[in-house]
Amino acid sequence: MTVRILRGDCRDVLATLPDGSAACAVTSPPYWGGLRDYGDPRQLGLERQPEDYVTALVEVYREVRRILAPDGSLWVNVGDVYAASGKGGGGNQGDRHAWATVKERKGFRMPPEGYKMKDLTLVAFQLANALRKDGWYLRSTVIWCKPAAVEPMRLDRPAVSHEYLFLLTPGEHCRVRNPGEAWWGHSVWEIAPENDAEHPAAFPAELPRRCIVASTQEGDCVLDPCSGHGTTGFVADRLKRDAVLVELIPGYADRADARIRQDLFAGAMQ
Repeated sequence: MTVRILRGDCRDVLATLPDGSAACAVTSPPYWGGLRDYGDPRQLGLERQPEDYVTALVEVYREVRRILAPDGSLWVNVGDVYAASGKGGGGNQGDRHAWATVKERKGFRMPPEGYKMKDLTLVAFQLANALRKDGWYLRSTVIWCKPAAVEPMRLDRPAVSHEYLFLLTPGEHCRVRNPGEAWWGHSVWEIAPENDAEHPAAFPAELPRRCIVASTQEGDCVLDPCSGHGTTGFVADRLKRDAVLVELIPGYADRADARIRQDLFAGAMQ
């Protein structure tokens, strides 16, 4: 099968792709709040307000909707984010005094206008609702449950060990179907993250695999507009699907290309 890696800002690159050319899209955009700074000011997630981040993604996925077949599907993996962040530095004492010095530490983010210290932004659900209002059909919310916490517990709140996966479709009727696997009977999917030294926020291969087998047939095309180091394309190729990946950061695009080529070579040698 063919995996194309297109380099550049997805807001520019997607405009070059033809209408109705993909059966599904599986993606995980950079999360809001600059949790991961990839060194390019054009990256998504650096917006000051969560609402601006949502607006930017609605525009991206509006273009994705054009590229999808009328009965296609979009799977978006996104996590919630706290309004303020010490990015690992303090804030774990459970009282206001704990914030006294951390505000001046490198990397600390004060809450944006309209949010308070310790607020969850609910940015994941803001995005899902904005996409619904923009014309998408919001078909399902899946909880990606991780065996280990990714945000540590604090004195005054539990740890965080989940993210969200939204299934959206351009129309009422779609080609998504039960693939005959046990996980389809649940809306909480327990999937362990994969450690990846090449990318700090890569999702595990099992997550896009489930989306792809439920949404496509062999020979279909899968799109990822924020592909990172290419997990969606890597999985699509193994499942005998074509893939189109878009990536802003040259190093991640190079890594994706090398990873997929290596897997193709290993498969040819078997």
